[in-house]
Amino acid sequence: MTARFHVAVGSGGYMVSFYSLFYVLLTFALGPLSDRIGRKRMIFTGMMIFSAASLATALAPNFPIILIARSATGIGAAFAAPNIWAFIGDYFGPRIRGKVTAAVASALSLGLVIGVPIGTAVEQVASWKICFYLLAALAFLLAFLIFAFLPQSGNTQQAAPAAKKGYRDVLLQPQVLYSFLATFMVNFSNFGLYTFLGYWLKSQMHLSSAISGFIFLLAGVGNLTGVFLSGILSGKIAPRKLVAFLSLILAAAFLLLPVWRWNAALTAAAIILWMMAGGAVFSVIQAFVTQISAKARGTVLAMNNGFMWMGTALGSAMLSLMIDRWNFSVAAVVCACLTGVVATIFLFRLKDNQEER
Repeated sequence: MTARFHVAVGSGGYMVSFYSLFYVLLTFALGPLSDRIGRKRMIFTGMMIFSAASLATALAPNFPIILIARSATGIGAAFAAPNIWAFIGDYFGPRIRGKVTAAVASALSLGLVIGVPIGTAVEQVASWKICFYLLAALAFLLAFLIFAFLPQSGNTQQAAPAAKKGYRDVLLQPQVLYSFLATFMVNFSNFGLYTFLGYWLKSQMHLSSAISGFIFLLAGVGNLTGVFLSGILSGKIAPRKLVAFLSLILAAAFLLLPVWRWNAALTAAAIILWMMAGGAVFSVIQAFVTQISAKARGTVLAMNNGFMWMGTALGSAMLSLMIDRWNFSVAAVVCACLTGVVATIFLFRLKDNQEER
């Protein structure tokens, strides 16, 4: 794409930046609206915007138009993504909610694992535009299915509070604030450090592209496995204790990265453990947050998604500075400390069964 529009390779990163910026901004703004009009309308609207924006990206005549289209794509995602999690909280009871959340998180992980290879293959065989045409068509099909079959949920039969009051009511709950902080730190560590995994394997571990690619494949499988196991464990272990346990495993995996860096096989084992624990803890935290406030679930999930993206963005930026100033091992130790704090929060500051608060 950068070659087609004669822009620097680094400028291609603006497409992700514009998408992320508008996603975060709109996510915070749209939460109370979800509690007023229901999840189905929000998800349907989001998928239609996403479809139109993807089509606009494929048809864009220049790079500035692509940036505008990617911004609109972020807006569409902000309408839809948080409300998928909120819909799960509305529609499914506490006994099976963890399993459903794990199933959706598995689909998300699968998309992350196979999305890039499929997109790269399509681009090599045809054109990058085909990727966006396919995204537009798939999003439109999903919007139709949502409109036709998805049941309504949310407080559509109640007089929802104004947006300002909705945010105030949410932010006055210590349980919510601690959950947001935990979400921020997990994503700061998990996804922030993952951004530099390829750099570490190639530049500091001196592994070949083939071995690095195989390790990434194992990492993807580990992530899917972790998410799947979280659905099983969530029905047997209280979410609060499960998050604390998984956070400690994640912290241990981060600490093992610098300890085992001298051996490629041990490094791969630490990365698989990292991906398994990271995928599982993400799924269980999402399930936990859905039960915090039934009356303002859309607002809570929207804000939680905002903190998730902020954690990822700030994690990438700050860990980059640490790696430049010191090395990857120092960044891994910092991430271990943060996930240890998450375990402490869930053990001593949060409670289970917040469904009706």
